[in-house]
Amino acid sequence: MFLTTHFITFALTIFHEYFANVLPTFEPTQTNLLQRIKKTMSRQSTPDILCWQHCDKLTNILCFSVPPVCPLCHYNTTRSPSRIPPYKLPSPLTNAGESPVSLVVRPTVGTFLRNYDNSVNLHIGVTDTKGTVYDYDEDGVHVGIAGWEECLVIPLSNRGVTPQIYHLWDATLHNLSQSNMWTKSKYIEDRHNCFDFVIFFLKQVGFSRQNLSAESRSALTHDIILPQMSKVVQYITLYRNIASFSYVCQDVQTKSLMKK
Repeated sequence: MFLTTHFITFALTIFHEYFANVLPTFEPTQTNLLQRIKKTMSRQSTPDILCWQHCDKLTNILCFSVPPVCPLCHYNTTRSPSRIPPYKLPSPLTNAGESPVSLVVRPTVGTFLRNYDNSVNLHIGVTDTKGTVYDYDEDGVHVGIAGWEECLVIPLSNRGVTPQIYHLWDATLHNLSQSNMWTKSKYIEDRHNCFDFVIFFLKQVGFSRQNLSAESRSALTHDIILPQMSKVVQYITLYRNIASFSYVCQDVQTKSLMKK
């Protein structure tokens, strides 16, 4: 299911340019790096990124598990104290089922960490007040949380959801899921798709009157979605470098990544 909409063309042009610039932080080449990372991560669950300092207050060490030897001073990490104990970095990718009244975005195929590259399009949905996802594609409206365990979640409750809108939220989603307007036969890839479904819903409940960023595709994309996507790009970059090299170091002052 590839969705080539105005939203995707607009969003991915910006996102891919940024993504392409930040991803190849280290050698080997981008192609070999992605192939190796995909192969490695397909065999395991998604680990958390840990951040800690061992011997240098100006250098963070980022990894999935603490190495037995510090990459900076080469001391045994189990027999020497750390300046800052390991702590988990917050991920911008979360489970939609735990995120009510939100926009949710994921790759059309696979997940951001395992599969996303410049050839993969994005898919968007919206959650009800219990965290159930409603999304629309060439098979019609889907209701559930399967496939949304690792997605970008953008809460809307603090962006103009009034008590009146909240009251209409679930009933409107349910009605749209049953409407003849959003059947598989009505799907048109470039002008009646997942993004149109979300925009139509937000207008139906009156959210677009409270937040003008939801009035059009371009506004919603530029004002609400892309700022959050930049965090996803940064996390993917960090994650894939760690997956390839076991750890990376980060300059505390400049936040730049380096391999020592």
